[in-house]
Amino acid sequence: MAPWQVLRWEGSMFRELQRVPARGSLVFQPLSLGGRRLVALGNDLAPSTLYRVGAEGLLEAAQELLLPAPRAFAALDLGHRHFLVASSLQGATLIYRQVTVDLGT
Repeated sequence: MAPWQVLRWEGSMFRELQRVPARGSLVFQPLSLGGRRLVALGNDLAPSTLYRVGAEGLLEAAQELLLPAPRAFAALDLGHRHFLVASSLQGATLIYRQVTVDLGT
């Protein structure tokens, strides 16, 4: 499994920030969904992963997506509802709805 490298431009050269595990990845899509910064990594040989962009700018795995051969992701905000649209080469386009659960008491 060859990891993807997340790099930052620092004036005269790129510096590696982080390595992200990937298996047959063809899609690395930055998104903004409901005011949250996310990155979708579409894998052909393993579950795809939705990452949150953390406070330090590093990617934190948020959720795995079971989607065969993903090719594109798009964020869609409709009022107070937020959706992630995921197109697939080998299956139907899937639409995920973001649900926020308040675990506070």
